[in-house]
Amino acid sequence: MVRRGVYRGWIRLPSRWFAFAGFFLTTLAAAFAQAQPPSSVITFSLPDAGRSADWPVAVGAVAIGGRPVRLDSPVRVQNGWVQTTTITLRNVSPKTIVSGGMGFVFPEPGDGTEAHPRAACWSVQQGQVPKLVWLGRDGVYHLPPGWERQKPLQLAPGAAIRLTFTSCGQDTDTALASGRLHQAVLTFLTFYFADGSRWSAKQYALPPLAGTHAWRMVSRDEFMRPARSRP
Repeated sequence: MVRRGVYRGWIRLPSRWFAFAGFFLTTLAAAFAQAQPPSSVITFSLPDAGRSADWPVAVGAVAIGGRPVRLDSPVRVQNGWVQTTTITLRNVSPKTIVSGGMGFVFPEPGDGTEAHPRAACWSVQQGQVPKLVWLGRDGVYHLPPGWERQKPLQLAPGAAIRLTFTSCGQDTDTALASGRLHQAVLTFLTFYFADGSRWSAKQYALPPLAGTHAWRMVSRDEFMRPARSRP
């Protein structure tokens, strides 16, 4: 007579089954490890952040793949991280921004010389650099190829824009895989405003006067003043 119920014994399996299972799991783990892209730890920084209240733009959220990144704190990144990075910028000036952007500079590879430049990656072009920038001393506008196709930007005071870096990153991935990258310094491109003024290298300037070619360096207060109220 067979009793029905819970089986309380052990199933005996051949020893070769355990050997096969161990080999299978080891192979699976190795394949999974190889499938993971190389990763590294990088610290993002923003120089002179303590003086950011004097800037015409404010750096908001920095994110990689939608995940917020805290500046000056190490974060683990993987190949392709540059293409998924976004930086939110807000116009905190009283003027409309017509062109600008940001980038990453990696200080470790290279020494900054022409022979060994530092690696860098710039955000996708935002806006159109004003035509007056390309006016030569011969009185002719020397516009770069594709200038006419640049999409105009009108970033009003208080408005924000999300910068992307989808057009670069392959060289960065190579340096990352070799373990040569540990720092990423956020830097600004030149910002141009609707009244023709600019903010470059964290310095303010007004456009050249008629018949001249030199930008006029001014203080922040003078820069922020509406054009009609300047002497």
